[in-house]
Amino acid sequence: MTWRLALLLMIATRAFPCVCTANWPSVKQAWEKAPVVFLGTVELADPDEDASQTIFQAQSVRIRVDEAFKGVSRGQIIELRQAGADCDPTFRTGQRAVLYLHAGATPGTFSVAWCTRAVESAESGGDDLLFLRGLPRSAIGTRLSGEVELYEDSPRAGGLPNVRVKIMGRTGLVREAVTNAAGVYEVFGLLPGRYRVSIDVPKGLKIKFPIVTGSQGVPGDDAAVTLARNGGASVGFVLQADTRLSGRILDAQGAPMIGVCFALQPVEGRGEKDAQSGCSTEDGVFTMAMMLPGKYLLFAGDDVQLGLIKSSSTLYYPGVRDRQRATVVSIEAGEYVEHLEVRLPRDEKRYKISGKLRFADGVPVAGAIVTFTSPEHGYSETTGTRPDGSFGLLVIAGMEGQLNGELAVFEPILKSCPELRVGPGARGMSRFMDARPISLSADSDHEDLELELSSPSCKFLPTGRR
Repeated sequence: MTWRLALLLMIATRAFPCVCTANWPSVKQAWEKAPVVFLGTVELADPDEDASQTIFQAQSVRIRVDEAFKGVSRGQIIELRQAGADCDPTFRTGQRAVLYLHAGATPGTFSVAWCTRAVESAESGGDDLLFLRGLPRSAIGTRLSGEVELYEDSPRAGGLPNVRVKIMGRTGLVREAVTNAAGVYEVFGLLPGRYRVSIDVPKGLKIKFPIVTGSQGVPGDDAAVTLARNGGASVGFVLQADTRLSGRILDAQGAPMIGVCFALQPVEGRGEKDAQSGCSTEDGVFTMAMMLPGKYLLFAGDDVQLGLIKSSSTLYYPGVRDRQRATVVSIEAGEYVEHLEVRLPRDEKRYKISGKLRFADGVPVAGAIVTFTSPEHGYSETTGTRPDGSFGLLVIAGMEGQLNGELAVFEPILKSCPELRVGPGARGMSRFMDARPISLSADSDHEDLELELSSPSCKFLPTGRR
């Protein structure tokens, strides 16, 4: 399921998502349709970076055939030219995968077809290799298979072994199976017809969603398939820890607060980074569910305002700004943490930090983010710049840290603005320009501060008023 889960992430993170509407083929169907099927190792990927860093970039790939199943021979070198379109997978040097390839645009070339089974897991007991290594016997008659896997922040933590699987036909229970060490089950020889699959969910987990391949969906039942004569289909299940956290946020006077959004910050172990919850409702209640078990700090950003100055301020459970004074929340599978209360602190003393953010040529920077950060205390204040590049923050008295400015630049703009100096990191379709930071202590008001980006302005960038 590697490629299908990757598509889900692409849809979530790319500005122009890859949208696939066709039915995903099963392993058997993919093997039947693809002229080239093999287990291979990527010897070279150029560029060789994470997909988030190579979005819409062409990539040259050289893959060695380690185990041939159709249309190639062992040791053969396959070269791909990935155009960097939204549905093109990104490869990494050293990656191993089962590949189902089709003919390219010119003789002797190959392509990775969009919206189909194409780049799959190389796990020895996985659904693909289980079928392919079982050839030719595995292709005889019908095959119903599937994988029970645990979804975490990777997003895939691995298949779950020894899970009991039940296959129901029109007359009731037809067959039972148990997942192998890779979390895969397979059943051969079922009669053509409709079948529903269910599993005994392990304690502390719950089904996030089923995944059906090789069959038209069955209305009203998303864990059912229709097996054709000599057909192959799959019903898999993605599971996640059955966890839940809920609480209430109140202002300093005890009134419920609306629209404050919480996240979890891992303290140790395999915690999930910044797992986002829902935001507080009219009665101040907030909830989050199905988080990765671990120890966390619960934090949010509440708005603080004085006149025209407004900033978002770090707040930790049970109601402190300093991370060192926060209470750790333990999340365990199968257990719910409920009735937490977060209350804003009373009588906070704050100082005003204000100034302007400009490009190197003096042009004001509009729509940028300015942040005062105190890493020692895990504290920050964040605001945006106005059309004239001005900003204002309200910082807790006594905090020491740095004032920074950051401007997001839409990646395609960089081709028209080569003079812009952006950092190496990217988030989605944006790269970022950072100002030279200013160190300061919130022991008094600081006004007329000047933050400056290292690049001059560009006419293709939105800029502020002089």
